[in-house]
Amino acid sequence: MVTLRLTDKEHQLLVELLEREIPNLRHEIHHTDDSEYRAFLKERASFFETLLHNLKAQAEATVSH
Repeated sequence: MVTLRLTDKEHQLLVELLEREIPNLRHEIHHTDDSEYRAFLKERASFFETLLHNLKAQAEATVSH
């Protein structure tokens, strides 16, 4: 496992980037005809969603401590 230390500003920017990119990926998934590319995009979107969830959970855990 890799540990990445981010400043609050870096953390917020990463959250914002993911929140913006996930809907873009969903839009692209909806409009692609290539099944392999669609599968790739779905996997990427799932990864981004998990990453975003983990970042938000970490922020909440930090605030509560």
